Amino acid sequence: MGNLLKPLACNELEHGSIIFLDFEHAQPTEAETAVWNQVSAVLEEAHGILAELQSYNGAGQEIREAIQNPNDLQLQEKAWNAVCPLVAKLKRFYEFSLRLENALRSLLEALTSPPYAPMQHLEREQALAKQFAEILHFTLSFDELKMTNPAIQNDFSYYRRTISRNRLNNQQLEAENEVNNEMANRMSLFYAEATPMLKTLSNATTKFVSENKTLPIEDTTDCLSTMACVCRVMLETPEYRCRFTNTDTMLFCMRVMVGVIILYDHVHPVGAFAKTSKIDMKGCIKVLKEQPSNSVEGLLNALRYTTRHLNDDSTSKQIRALLQ
Repeated sequence: MGNLLKPLACNELEHGSIIFLDFEHAQPTEAETAVWNQVSAVLEEAHGILAELQSYNGAGQEIREAIQNPNDLQLQEKAWNAVCPLVAKLKRFYEFSLRLENALRSLLEALTSPPYAPMQHLEREQALAKQFAEILHFTLSFDELKMTNPAIQNDFSYYRRTISRNRLNNQQLEAENEVNNEMANRMSLFYAEATPMLKTLSNATTKFVSENKTLPIEDTTDCLSTMACVCRVMLETPEYRCRFTNTDTMLFCMRVMVGVIILYDHVHPVGAFAKTSKIDMKGCIKVLKEQPSNSVEGLLNALRYTTRHLNDDSTSKQIRALLQ
């Protein structure tokens, strides 16, 4: 499984300690199996969800024609028939976010539960750490695709307008049985977010901390800051990078690093950018900026626009300048 993460504080990791989270080959131990199986069932769907989103072309042409010709019933029907299966797809994506939220909660419980410290959990439960990383990788991948696809918002807005118009005319459309008004409201809030999956995970992590009052908040934030540190060190250290057998693992590591930074920034009272933060933000941003801009611009934008504390007074001018 490669060298295990040593149970050391993150600043000790800077001084040559052997650290390597095996994101490629980690397998569950007997103690991890129950949670691993539960999360694995959710993650099995993730690849298909991304593939569907990647091929999502929308019904822009049909909608434009219907709007331009409001009295042409044939064009109205054509647009409606084009939009309905797309909205069913959007509903599946939204429902998947709820399952992902539950999976994240199970992993947080496993990776922060007593008697072990977060660092010891990452050492002992690498397969669960890998699944946590896979959830973050999926989340940032989904949100990058969603942000660059305005058809999603346009299709859903047209669907809602059509439902409302028909309701005013006392017409019940069959599609309402699949996406009723309550579901449509929840989906609308979800897709209104620039990064809906990340928002779901941030809310879930914040809720996890607030509901587990006997668990020190540091147990959760230390888990996140440690993963950010591990990813950064693996990315900037040639002897660790050369252990990656898959060329996609570099991008995987970068997405995971950014994902845990954002979660940390949402959950920690002073966030990831303050001087007291346990995350080396300068080092993390530097690692990203050393990569080709086309592969990391979406990740840098995630740090710019989806974190909570970047514009606080406690954030140094240097860090702000790095993200300009």
